[in-house]
Order: sequence, then structure tokens, then C-alpha cells
Amino acid sequence: MVKALLSILLSLLLIVGAATFEGWYVRDTFDEFSSQLQTLYRKIEEKSATRGDAEAVRTSWNEKKKSLHVWIPHNDISYIDYWLSEGLSLTETGNFDDARGKIEVLLEISRNIPAAYAFSFENIF
Repeated sequence: MVKALLSILLSLLLIVGAATFEGWYVRDTFDEFSSQLQTLYRKIEEKSATRGDAEAVRTSWNEKKKSLHVWIPHNDISYIDYWLSEGLSLTETGNFDDARGKIEVLLEISRNIPAAYAFSFENIF
């Protein structure tokens, strides 16, 4: 009886620990990505963003998404890839007004995805 209760408790602790780590990792990764997007957004508003700025954000995202595939579904990552590609293409061509809108969407996505995978009451039930 004691072994069964101990096994249940240990399993529960492992699940809670993994969920906590997942939430922390996803939130931390998207906080960093959001910070890079905000920097690009400011440069786009100033109309001083360059191809190098856009490529730096894309390169950073490509590195982050390699490990994010473990924690979040491919569809969410593909959704970000789609908006990022559009925004960066518009930035590279100098269409800053349209690029700003795409980056705004990405900023909103980078706020919403971590909340969707956080260990919280509304995500459990």
C-alpha cells in the first residue's frame, strides 16, 4: 500500500515538474523572441530596418524552433514561420507600413502561445 501511494506521488511530482519546466521554457523562449521582434518593430517604425536586421530575427527564430518542436505543435511553429516570412520580405523590400502590421501580429502571437501552454487552471480543464 505504501509503495503504491509513493509511486502515485512520485508520478504526480514528475508530471507537475515536467509541466512547470515546459511552461517556463516556452515562456522564456518567446520572451526572448518577442524582445527581438520589438527591436525590429521599432526599426521598422523608424524606417531604418535593413535586410540584416530581418535576417538576424529569422536566424534566431530558426534556432529557437528546433527545440520548441519538443514542446509545442508543428502548426503553431509553422504559423509563426508564415507571418515572419511575410514580415521580413516586406521589410527587405522597404514596404515598412505593411511589414509593421505583420510584426504586430507576430508580437501578439508571441504573447498568446506561451499562455496557451502554461500550467494553469483554464488549460487543464
